Amino acid sequence: MVAGRRIDVVYDNAGAVRWGAIDVASTAGLRGSVTNKRVAHSASKAGVIGATRQLAAEGAAHGIRVNAISPGMIDTEGGQELIADPAHPMHRIAASVPLGRLGTPADVVNVALFLASDKAAYVTGANIVVDGGWSAVLPGPAA
Repeated sequence: MVAGRRIDVVYDNAGAVRWGAIDVASTAGLRGSVTNKRVAHSASKAGVIGATRQLAAEGAAHGIRVNAISPGMIDTEGGQELIADPAHPMHRIAASVPLGRLGTPADVVNVALFLASDKAAYVTGANIVVDGGWSAVLPGPAA
């Protein structure tokens, strides 16, 4: 593991033991930021995404699936202090999320459960972004 967290998945389904990994990266590994100085964080999360893809390439022949999840702004207990400050730039970012809300831990967990399931048996090397569409659009007011 380069950085971040990894969820290892080992399960027995109809007598077959399967193994895979789900890495937790971040949208910080995909985009730069003008509101936060976070070069080390962004570089390490980009490294997680790259390592995920390489491990998927190396593990595929052995039936090992490796994927990543890149959460955007998720409303967690740890972020409550930031959200409580009305002047914090995160409010401007949160206001530009196309789905109109911050994510929840359950939003991220649901993606992890999908990746750990047989429904994702043909998914490897993917980085699934869970950010309400924030990284998919240019910033600015709605037309």
